[in-house]
Formats: sequence, structure tokens, C-alpha cells
Amino acid sequence: MASEVGIANAALQLIKSSKQITSITQGTKEANAVEVIYEELRDACLEMHVWNFATKRVKLAQLTDTPTFGWDYSYQLPADNLRIISVHPSTSVHSSVPYRIEGQTLSADAENIYLKYIARITDPNQMPATFRLALSKLLASRLAVTLAQSTSLSKEMYEQFTGEDMPTAKGADSVQEYVQMLPESHWVGVRDGYHEYPEPGEVTS
Repeated sequence: MASEVGIANAALQLIKSSKQITSITQGTKEANAVEVIYEELRDACLEMHVWNFATKRVKLAQLTDTPTFGWDYSYQLPADNLRIISVHPSTSVHSSVPYRIEGQTLSADAENIYLKYIARITDPNQMPATFRLALSKLLASRLAVTLAQSTSLSKEMYEQFTGEDMPTAKGADSVQEYVQMLPESHWVGVRDGYHEYPEPGEVTS
């Protein structure tokens, strides 16, 4: 099973550390160095992409305290929210609504808010292997300075993270999405001898 310790030890191996850890909180020099930065770097990686594995959809709870001015309603954001993907006044993914984030609340003029967002994923077993590898490389880039005292190794690890590991993780995640086929243009329809008239309000090419 994947674990935070496994990700940390992979990073320690990358900087050629002779010591491994059994717990991030065990109190050794290596464990302490990991503990200080692990959650920050994990969340940073999660914020870098619209990950399918970290995407959640919820209906927000409307707060009783309304904004003093500017907006009609306030909503409580999920505790695990890291990055908002889209905000909707209904369950239709084609709807949208103006909004503003202030602290841990979302303000809008819609009576209902449906939120799609990137959540804080803490269980490594919910992370794809490519994401865990990228996270370990980013972790190694920081540990290279604190434990190996090597800025050149830190730069090497970070360049591998940005140039190889993160793009690979993003690519692997993206192939999990359904690719919607674009409708044929009006020109193609006329060329082939037919044309489907749009529904009211539908935009045609």
C-alpha cells in the first residue's frame, strides 16, 4: 500500500540519503525535515492541475449571515477545498454565476450554489502512482538543500519534476477524461447534403 512514509523514503533515496524513516513524526533529522514540508508540497502539487482523482462536486450550504453589501448570499466552502474549478447556480454544467471568494466563504447572488473543486487528498492510496512519483521528486528538491546541502542536486530534482514527472502525471490523469466530440460545422452539413437546425438559443458555427 502507498503511504506518506513511502513517498518520503523515495525522496530520501533520490538525494542519496543513507537513512530511511518509519514515520514522519519519529523525530529523527530526516523525519523532521520531511514533516516540515510534506503537507505544503502535497497541497501545492494538488493545486497545479485539475486532477480527476482530486475533483469533487458539492452543493454548498448557505450561511445565515449575508454579506453587508455587494452580494445577496454567502456560502461555506468545503474544509478540504484547495482550488475552485467552477461555480454553478444549478446542477447544469453549462450554467455559471458570478462569485467572489473571501476567506472560507463564497459570495454570490444565486440562491443555490453547486461547486466543482480540487480537494485536499491526504491518503496516498487515492493518488495515482505518477502523482506520487512527482510529489517525491518535488520533496527531494527541497530535501536536497536541508539534508544533502546541495543546491545543484536540488535544481536537478526540480527540473526533473517540472520537465518530466509533473507533465507525465498530468498526461496520465488527463487520459481518464471523456473527450467530447465536437459537432460538425454548418459547412460540413451542407456539403454532405443535410443540415440540422439548432435549438432556440443554440449557437451555430
